[in-house]
Amino acid sequence: MEISIREKEYTAAEEYILSIPKFTSKNSPKLTRSFYEFLNNPGSKSLIFHVAGTNGKGSVCSYLHSVLTKEGILTGMFTSPHLVTMRERMNIGNEMITKEEFLRHFNKIVAALKLFQRKKGMEQYHPTFFEWLFFMAMVYFEEKKPEVIILETGLGGRLDATNVVKSPKVCVITEIGFDHMEYLGSTLEQIGEEKAGIIHSGCKVVFLKKRQEVTEVIEKRVQQVGALCKSVSKPENPAISFVDKTIDFSFTSRYYGDIPIQISTVAQYQAENAVLALTALEESPIKLTKESMISGMRECFWPARMEEIFPGVFLDGAHNEDGIEAFLRTAALDECKGVRWILFSAVADKEFTKMKEMICSSHLFGQIYVCCLKNARGLKKKELEHIFSGEKVKLIENTKECLEEILGLKKKEDLVYIVGSLYLAGEVKEYMEQ
Repeated sequence: MEISIREKEYTAAEEYILSIPKFTSKNSPKLTRSFYEFLNNPGSKSLIFHVAGTNGKGSVCSYLHSVLTKEGILTGMFTSPHLVTMRERMNIGNEMITKEEFLRHFNKIVAALKLFQRKKGMEQYHPTFFEWLFFMAMVYFEEKKPEVIILETGLGGRLDATNVVKSPKVCVITEIGFDHMEYLGSTLEQIGEEKAGIIHSGCKVVFLKKRQEVTEVIEKRVQQVGALCKSVSKPENPAISFVDKTIDFSFTSRYYGDIPIQISTVAQYQAENAVLALTALEESPIKLTKESMISGMRECFWPARMEEIFPGVFLDGAHNEDGIEAFLRTAALDECKGVRWILFSAVADKEFTKMKEMICSSHLFGQIYVCCLKNARGLKKKELEHIFSGEKVKLIENTKECLEEILGLKKKEDLVYIVGSLYLAGEVKEYMEQ
């Protein structure tokens, strides 16, 4: 089948964005803001929810988006990373950006960048990979004029490209743990300070009260800038149904009293993300109906969070210590009448040794498989062999071949889990589409 000229242009745009890390590095916040302002601060007229944290950011964004859309509020959402296509990062309502719109807004950034370089004498400036996609999303949102925009930080908060938006209505800080320490710091206090950098004067702040050292950092930032703060705790003893694949808990609303909430997942950790999202919505100026809150939460779907992709096969994006710990707690609750299998891989800049130790020491899994990722950041065969030396594992380099062998050998009563990296989740999703 002949590929259209438009399709070729779209593919070329994607390839250009993917090539950006080869010729540019991190820009200063001042320079990033300068280009954003040159674009006329796109999206800044919408009511903005800004979400940062180590784990749960994407899930919180998805819950916010689902409830707001259910209420009939036109909502834009920018998240990262993507699993299969870059277009996943930019959503209006229930639809991600089309290829045609993606290409059109890519070309807008190309034209604006050339003009900026010439007018400002900044020929050396070029947005990073993440910045480019963020600018595209904001220009796209500016055109669509959503009432609400949800922004997920890429890395950290204080220096993140999304932090050029200085007047969010609500800032949400999800669970903070150890990840990206080479950029954010080696202690929870340091990491927390970076994440809390999205908090600005006059905004409402909703955060998960879990670790005292993190709580103190967030509350200190709130006092410094003059924001309003509300901490939340995860619901006590949420009821998990593996038959219906749901979690039920009660949320105390300031408007409606106790509301029965059901979320469509067995991932235990999602209950706290759901409470964060509901609290953030109630701290915003938006008045929601009880019905939208209930149905929006129930109907929300966020891929690769204990997602059952085949019968008895679960895909989870856990890719750091806290994520693996939360995944293991959920896996341990599964009523497995056969053998638990696990397929693991990771990228080289993660705490992969600790993740491996947690998985092996749990003694939950009768079969352990590891594979190599196509992504350049993925651990190589020799590295995986070294990490798992002394353990009874099977290494198959190709994700597709590894998954096909597991699915071929798995018995009906067995359970399979795929964890360790969102890049691994993306490769599995790509395999499923093919």
